[in-house]
Amino acid sequence: MKNSNTNILVFLCAIYIIYFIYSIFQNANTPPITFTLICIYALIYLADEIVLKDKLSKWGTGKSFDNMRKVEWYRLITAPFFHMNLLHMMANLFGIYFVGSFLEDKIGSGLFLLMYMVGNLLVSLLFSAFSSFIKGTGASPGIFALIGCIFYLYIQTPELFDFHFGSWQTSYLILYTTLGNFIGLGGAISHVLGFIFGILMSMLLF
Repeated sequence: MKNSNTNILVFLCAIYIIYFIYSIFQNANTPPITFTLICIYALIYLADEIVLKDKLSKWGTGKSFDNMRKVEWYRLITAPFFHMNLLHMMANLFGIYFVGSFLEDKIGSGLFLLMYMVGNLLVSLLFSAFSSFIKGTGASPGIFALIGCIFYLYIQTPELFDFHFGSWQTSYLILYTTLGNFIGLGGAISHVLGFIFGILMSMLLF
């Protein structure tokens, strides 16, 4: 019964995610890298959950160096595209959407993708070197690197961003930045590191 209810929930969420992706595809203002990342998050999670039954996650999720073979170093890059559950994926899906809506057009798609990928990679390297685990997931370090960039640019040039406090876009960004740090010590550390790396990269690039 529990598995049946879970499958129904995943199916309903899949329908909503498809509708959401279709809606933002119809919106010409959605930045291209932001849209692409949303599609990748959703496609990987739904395909692995519904069709492949965790086979994809066994191949691509993160591992610490003490649990990783040399031929598996690709996991440092692939791990951030996997998520541990539906809530985790949805939180990051909306997180990258709102962060991308605020930032990608301001700094350009190339730099946006670079900061996202480097933020994820640096945090993955640190965690793989100094901790032991066999299933690392989540894009939030890269998203927090982009939030660090927003923070830095806002301090330097406040008029660059049109924040409306009380709007649901700004409210979600604030909630994501704060509540996301209560999921556990490891998650909070990865978020703080991503945020710091985002600021440092911004100082070098802007």
